[in-house]
Amino acid sequence: MGAIILHSILRFSHEDYSRATALSNFVPGSKKVDKPLIPDDYYFPKGDTNATLAVDRRANATFVILARNSDINGAVRSVRDIEDRFNRGRGYPYVFLNEEPFSDEFKRCAQR
Repeated sequence: MGAIILHSILRFSHEDYSRATALSNFVPGSKKVDKPLIPDDYYFPKGDTNATLAVDRRANATFVILARNSDINGAVRSVRDIEDRFNRGRGYPYVFLNEEPFSDEFKRCAQR
């Protein structure tokens, strides 16, 4: 669920991300874009004779998770999945939001 929220936020806040993930890019026979969605120098910086990926480029981002106190198991499971599949080594921070103060149990589980 956290990935869907992040995807939605990025689609509305970053025009390049929105174009790159548009459904028309994945539907056969859809309109093709003349220029690349992401410029070549994003991955291969100009003047780089080794042509290695620019892996040090990291988006300025945060995972935002909407969770109630009763959602503790699902929230922990989502964070573990994100860490296992994507965030380990990248270190993006998490922000948890709730309509009421988080319980002590939720806080303990979230800090693990």
